[in-house]
Amino acid sequence: MIRLGMMRCEVDHAVFYGRWSSPPDTSILMPPDGDLILLVLVHVDDGLAVMNSIPLYTWFIAELSKELEVVDLGLVSMFLVICIHCDRPHCKIYLSQKSFVTDLLDTWNMTNCHPSQIPLRQKLHELPVSPPNSLPDVCDSNIKLNFQHLVGSLLYLTICTRLDMALGQYNASPTRAHLLAAKGILRYLAGTSDLSLTFGMDQLDLSAPVQGFAMCCGLTDADWATDEKDRCSISGYCFYFLNSLISWSSNKQKTVSLSSTESEYYAMTHAMKEVLRICLFLTIHRLPVPCPFPLLCDNQSALTLIESKSISSRSKHIDIWYHFIHNHVSEGSFQTNWIPTSDMMADIFIKLLLPPLFLKHHNALGLISL
Repeated sequence: MIRLGMMRCEVDHAVFYGRWSSPPDTSILMPPDGDLILLVLVHVDDGLAVMNSIPLYTWFIAELSKELEVVDLGLVSMFLVICIHCDRPHCKIYLSQKSFVTDLLDTWNMTNCHPSQIPLRQKLHELPVSPPNSLPDVCDSNIKLNFQHLVGSLLYLTICTRLDMALGQYNASPTRAHLLAAKGILRYLAGTSDLSLTFGMDQLDLSAPVQGFAMCCGLTDADWATDEKDRCSISGYCFYFLNSLISWSSNKQKTVSLSSTESEYYAMTHAMKEVLRICLFLTIHRLPVPCPFPLLCDNQSALTLIESKSISSRSKHIDIWYHFIHNHVSEGSFQTNWIPTSDMMADIFIKLLLPPLFLKHHNALGLISL
């Protein structure tokens, strides 16, 4: 690919991109609105190409085929078990893993189960002891293997399109109650298999203080001292670009926070690392980058701590590594703003929500039924 005039993206080594101001071959005509552009995403032995010229793609495949055995599937509707549906008249793209969900339900004999409105109803560390007659077909020695198998499938869904669920803890020592909870997520999937992740959503209806930020923004939140065993908090974030969700995360913080303000501060620092990567990726590919980039939080004390120019007695114990967020905010590259908790979509990654709020958030994140 490099010999063809393309470059490897240093932000993501699985992405190659090419931009030509003059045709690399006589069979290719220049587009009327600028350079020739080709992006190629590689995953093991699969690839996906995005371009603004069909002759450019034809030339690329022909040149690649001279050195590699290439199977060109043309305009694909499936990639890595992800169904791709393009609604060109409305400028929307839908990603769905319905077939993967159907196979998963069939594997676990839950095709005809009673659906659930939400993935989890209890925190994992608060699960009651499972009834003695639960999961009679699974012996104690197979609980760990079954749990890891199921959670691995659920994590693949979560990473790709189904960001409305996550169950990655307790892989080392799951109990029968944990396996029951994981199968409870299958009940949720049974009732929501038609959900698709949407790119090109209509303008989001966020609260007044952040109007105008819905096109490109990040939202970050934390659930303080969630785990009663180690008292570590959970961080969550999500990022939008051109009204489409492009990145999300939920992970346990490595440092014990002494207050909810501190846990929110850590969560925003964690999100800052991701937004720096996103901005660099957009810059490399000459895509629009908002400046300052809006980062939204529902904790006003954490925002005050970030914008403060001095380290107070409340924050002097925080490792200096976390304070790098100060530099970026003070330089004007990023702008922090408050958002009401009721509009904080990142809550879906860190908390158990009641069905009405859960539905509101996953709709705002772009998960809709086709």
